[in-house]
Amino acid sequence: MPSARDRVLSAAMRLFAERGFAGTTITEIEQAAGLSPGAGGIYRHFPSKLAILEAGVAGQIASGADFVSMISDPSALARLPLPERLLAVARAGLRRLEQEGDLNRLVMRDLSRFPHLLDQVGRDDIGRVFRAFASWLADQPDVAPDRDWEAIAMVLMGAVTHFWMMHEIFGDHPAGIDEDRYLAAAADLAAALLIENEGGCPG
Repeated sequence: MPSARDRVLSAAMRLFAERGFAGTTITEIEQAAGLSPGAGGIYRHFPSKLAILEAGVAGQIASGADFVSMISDPSALARLPLPERLLAVARAGLRRLEQEGDLNRLVMRDLSRFPHLLDQVGRDDIGRVFRAFASWLADQPDVAPDRDWEAIAMVLMGAVTHFWMMHEIFGDHPAGIDEDRYLAAAADLAAALLIENEGGCPG
């Protein structure tokens, strides 16, 4: 069973994402976390609402470590053809965006009010994943050499992020394309661009 501290963080991040930081009260967090509203029990764990936000952001950043570990492991997915490797990474990336949904919603609506937290997310979450993915692409054995791996990584990450954002806003992508079709098409297009043919050019 989650500790009271973990329940507070989970409830607070959900409420911050739904209502905004300013629109969420300590009493509402206590109630959502199963604490006695207004009794001040939350202050046994955190000195302020800002401290809750800071701990919640740090916790959600840490939760993305599994994705970085997967693409940092040279043996992970090694036996799959490149399109299937790209598809597996795209799926893992989308699951990560869903897992960090509260944090992503905060980034889009509220975190600009807290530059130190926005910088932390950019550096330790988005930047860390971006660098790991660019390195993963460059290390694949069947891709053309001397590509701008950082730009390619940004484009591919952007494609997955776009799907998450459209689903978040509309419930389903307005084009009517489901996750399987979208990610498969993205992986196939990326593989066609990246695979090196006999002449050393993408085929």
